[in-house]
Amino acid sequence: MKTRTTFILFLTAILTLAAGSAFGLYSGGSGTPGDPYKIATKTDLLTLAITSGDYSKCFILTADINMGGGTFTTAIIAADTNPNSGFQGIVFSGTFDGNDHKITNFTINGINGASFVGLFGYIVSGGNIKNLGLENCSVSGSSGSYYVGGLVGYNSGGISDCYSTGAVSGSSGSSDVGGLVGFNTGGISDCYSTGAVSGSGSSNVGGLVGYTFSSSSISNCYSTGSVSGSSNVYVGGLVGFNFSSGNISNCYSTGAVSGSSNVGGLVGYNFGSGSTVSSFWDINTSGQTASAGGTGKTTTQMKTFLTFTSAGWDFNSVWVLPLGQYPMLFLRQAGDLNYDGRVDFADFAIFADNWLAGE
Repeated sequence: MKTRTTFILFLTAILTLAAGSAFGLYSGGSGTPGDPYKIATKTDLLTLAITSGDYSKCFILTADINMGGGTFTTAIIAADTNPNSGFQGIVFSGTFDGNDHKITNFTINGINGASFVGLFGYIVSGGNIKNLGLENCSVSGSSGSYYVGGLVGYNSGGISDCYSTGAVSGSSGSSDVGGLVGFNTGGISDCYSTGAVSGSGSSNVGGLVGYTFSSSSISNCYSTGSVSGSSNVYVGGLVGFNFSSGNISNCYSTGAVSGSSNVGGLVGYNFGSGSTVSSFWDINTSGQTASAGGTGKTTTQMKTFLTFTSAGWDFNSVWVLPLGQYPMLFLRQAGDLNYDGRVDFADFAIFADNWLAGE
C-alpha cells in the first residue's frame, strides 16, 4: 500500500509539473488574439525572452514590470545570436500589447558588435507592439554594431502608442541609432521618445529613428531628447536618414542636435523620394536652422495652436496642446495633463492655469 501511495504521489507531481509547463508558463492566457498570454511579472517577461517558440503568439501586460536594474548584453526579446552574419535569431512576429503599462529599470550594453539591440531585437512584418512605455532604461551598441533602438532595434512591423524615456547610444563604427527604433521599414504611429541619443563615430542617428527605409512611415510622433556625437554622419532631431519612399508626417522634434555632416533639426538627410509633410522642429532649442525635411519654427511658434492646426493636425483625438507647452499625444490616464505618466501636483497646476485663463 505504501509503495502504491508513493507511486500515486509521484505520478501526481509529474502531471502537475507537466500541466504547469503546458498551461502556466506565464500568468495566464493561451496566446491567442482573444486570450493573450498575460505578462504580470519580471519572471513572465524573462520567460518570454527565452521562449522563442512563442514569438508568434499574442501577449498583454497586466501590470507595470520592474526589471530591477538588470543588465543585458543583447536584445531582451528576439535577440540576434550571431553578430557576424546578419540576424541569426528568431524574429518576433506576434503582438505585444503593453495595455498602457510600462517596463522599467533595465540596461542593455551590447558587446562584441552585437546588433539588433533594444527591448525587442527584430520585429518582422505582421508583428505589432502597442500601448507600451519604457522608463529608467538605457541601451547602447558596441563598436561596429547596427540597428540600435530603445524599444526596437529593427522594425518591419507596426509600432503604435509607445514611448521611451531612456538614453540610447552607439559606439565608433555603429549605425542606425534611434531613441525608439534603430532601423524602420514598417509603420510607427502615435509614439515619442525623450531620452538623449548619442554616438561617437556613428552614422544615421535620430532622436526617434536612426534610419527609415523604403515604404516605411512615421506619423504623429515626436522626440525631445538631444541628439549628439562626434564625427557623426546623418544626424536629425527626429530621423537621421530618410531613404527612398519613407514618409514622415505630423511629427516634430525639439532636442539639441549636433554632428559633423548632414545634420538637420528634424531630418539629417533625405534620399530619393522620401517625404516629410506637416512636420516641424524648434530652431531655438535644436540649435539648427536647416533640415532635410520639415519646417523650422521658433519656440513660441512651436507652442502656438495655429502652427499645427493650419497643417491639418488632429486635436480632437490625437493631439492636445497644454498651455505654454509643446503638443502632446493623448494618453489614457485620466488627469495626466502634462503627459508624464503620473497624476500629481504638476497636473493640478496645469489645470489651475487653464482655469484661470478661462480655457
